[in-house]
Amino acid sequence: ENFVATQNRRPKKKHPTFTRARNSLQHTHNANIEMSVQSSLRATTSLASQTKSLSNQFRKSCSVKASTTTTGRIDATTTALHGKSGRKCMLTGKRANNGYTVSFSHIRNKKMQRANLQYKRVYWPEQKRYIRLRISTKAIKTLNKVGLEKMAKDAGLDLMSLAYQQADDARAEWLAANGGAEPTRKDKRAPTGPKKLYIPKWKEARMSKLSPEEKEAETKRFAEKYNMTLA
Repeated sequence: ENFVATQNRRPKKKHPTFTRARNSLQHTHNANIEMSVQSSLRATTSLASQTKSLSNQFRKSCSVKASTTTTGRIDATTTALHGKSGRKCMLTGKRANNGYTVSFSHIRNKKMQRANLQYKRVYWPEQKRYIRLRISTKAIKTLNKVGLEKMAKDAGLDLMSLAYQQADDARAEWLAANGGAEPTRKDKRAPTGPKKLYIPKWKEARMSKLSPEEKEAETKRFAEKYNMTLA
């Protein structure tokens, strides 16, 4: 009977003042949420426009016209093989590989599998000289089979542009007989005869303060120093 009585009991009415207060609070809360959402949307829109304008300015400042001449091009492969592009073998181009360390619980962490590069003093039999290279241990094993010149040609490496140590006995004798002077290539643009006398303005201003005898002696000394002829 008690159970039936509690089931048929009418629900207790709430006070109208409490209902109005709750509705007003809910309306205020919804209005605040709407205002915050609108303000965040406006801020996001302004930020996106600023980012777009900045990216356009950066793109314009970084735009460089491509060169149409062939002389200005840079051989990126040769530059990289010369050891200027990080840890890379100069003969094979071997470099680091992306790998993982896997634990017992199969947790993988990234790591770099670097090439075993060594600085090696290699003998060049055709030119009878020693060259210092940074090559991998795989290339050291291949040198005896293939040869230095063949590997350098395949890699695009200019061996003559590298520093070397001479190992030719005949060349050592020639250098000893000629005072240790290296043979140099003749400069075709070098002037062949004496030049006309030319004195710069700063030199004339200094020489104007001298006496006529000192001025003549200074002019003669200046002409002899720079291989000029007096008029």
